[in-house]
Amino acid sequence: MPRTIESPLTPAEACSRIMSLAEPEAPIEVSLIDGLGLVLAEDAIADVDLPPFDRSTTEGYAVRAAEARPGALLRIAGLRWSSHSSEETLETGEAIRVFAGDPLPVGADAILPIDEVRPDPETGPTRVIEILQGVETGRDVVRRGHLLEAGDVLATAGTQLRTSMVPLLASQGCVHPVCRRRVRVAVVAVGDHLVGPTEAPVMHRERNVVNAAIVSLVLQAGAMPHDLQAVPESDFPRALERATSAPVIIVLGPSSRSTSRAFKAQGAETVISGLALHPGGRSRYSVIRDEVGRVAHHIFHLPMAPLAASTVFAMLVHPLIARLQGSPSAGPRTVPAVWDGTRRSVGDKLRAIPVTLEIDADARHRARPIPLRGLDDLAGLAMAEGLALLPANSGPWLGGEIVEVYRFS
Repeated sequence: MPRTIESPLTPAEACSRIMSLAEPEAPIEVSLIDGLGLVLAEDAIADVDLPPFDRSTTEGYAVRAAEARPGALLRIAGLRWSSHSSEETLETGEAIRVFAGDPLPVGADAILPIDEVRPDPETGPTRVIEILQGVETGRDVVRRGHLLEAGDVLATAGTQLRTSMVPLLASQGCVHPVCRRRVRVAVVAVGDHLVGPTEAPVMHRERNVVNAAIVSLVLQAGAMPHDLQAVPESDFPRALERATSAPVIIVLGPSSRSTSRAFKAQGAETVISGLALHPGGRSRYSVIRDEVGRVAHHIFHLPMAPLAASTVFAMLVHPLIARLQGSPSAGPRTVPAVWDGTRRSVGDKLRAIPVTLEIDADARHRARPIPLRGLDDLAGLAMAEGLALLPANSGPWLGGEIVEVYRFS
């Protein structure tokens, strides 16, 4: 049984330890549309050539290049109306009218544009064309397999499915890709003083807003939230048992003897107790193992303050979700930005600062800190577009430095 970590870990150390205990969820076959945002567990392979036949790129006449000499006359064998279902064969001395995208008739090897021929002067449908200038083999023809050949890899395992990939995979019959499962995340708040967002906060009670904040971050991470709302301490053991249907569990609220007993009853082992992080430094991370010793549940016990809980989610929970859903990357997903403010030197804990983000004239992000009036300043936090992560023992920050920012959207 791993020992409890007494000294606070840096967020990077904590993230590394959590990643060492995380294994991607088992793969599942899904429909192509349901797979959007998921990570491929297997390579997607082309099953046909693309295009699947030689085709014309322009309107004109399909000909044999060797016969299309200046001054030569060719008989018109027929007029195609983009009927891809029919197959035509080009005989000696013939030309066949085609349109852009049409299959190349059997025997043809080039397309002669309509402005490079002279039709016969008789009235009625054209029956003979005179070649005005010659054509080279392969002109205005896209050969079968020019873009893809059967057996080519369309996307490797570990690739996240994007909307731009849908037409390609659909063209290759890859309509049921094998992907890593979308992770379920159970969220529950503990506190006798909490009421739901739809209830009136009377008699020294307050609305539970942290669940909504964390659920929104879970959705942003591409996972499936299971919101168990707020429960009094006496009901927490039963709520925790319900939460163990999900591989990731987020408990919001202070530690107490009753919560500790509930964790112990479920077999939770504390792996991390305390982080060199502000806010959120008192957060804890535990695991529940299955009968063979594999980690079956990852449990985060976070503060009730929305900013503190969001900070720990950005640093630890989001990377875990990404790993469980098959992403090879570890660490918070951040963007570099130019610090647009002033800040005294940071102490021995990484500090998360709510910021707004702008794009400057040089197309760079600029992170401007929001002056909060405390960790419960929800009005100030509502203005934030991300968290600037100022490293421990850095600064002073005078403006113009590069900082990593975890974006909320």
